[in-house]
Amino acid sequence: MTDAATPKSELLEMQRAFVKRCAKGEFVEVMEDYYADDAYQIEGDGSRREGKANMIAFEKQFLTQVKQFHGVDIRSIAVASDDGKGNGVTMAEYTIKADMIDGSKFWPEQVQVSTWKNGKIIALRFYYDPNF
Repeated sequence: MTDAATPKSELLEMQRAFVKRCAKGEFVEVMEDYYADDAYQIEGDGSRREGKANMIAFEKQFLTQVKQFHGVDIRSIAVASDDGKGNGVTMAEYTIKADMIDGSKFWPEQVQVSTWKNGKIIALRFYYDPNF
């Protein structure tokens, strides 16, 4: 619960909305809505993707391999910094649950750290065990 002395964080609310939409399976849509054109992301295995269009293309290809999506278990969402002008850092801890066409399970427990600039995500880093 916040009190009158605690400023409201717009970025925290945006991160909450981002993860809640992912929980509904709206992965590509949140990327389109929240990522800056020149964004990049680093995965838990260290691989890096550059540019919103490239990240969306990768996500679409990955989603063709999903047989059944079971949702996202959200554990925690936090704001590390928020200047009130759309710039700062947020974090979210969650597990994505999906069964893949090849019979494997995609169930990484991960932490997403997002860097925001002008109300858009410019950098994402996902921390997870790549051998989940």
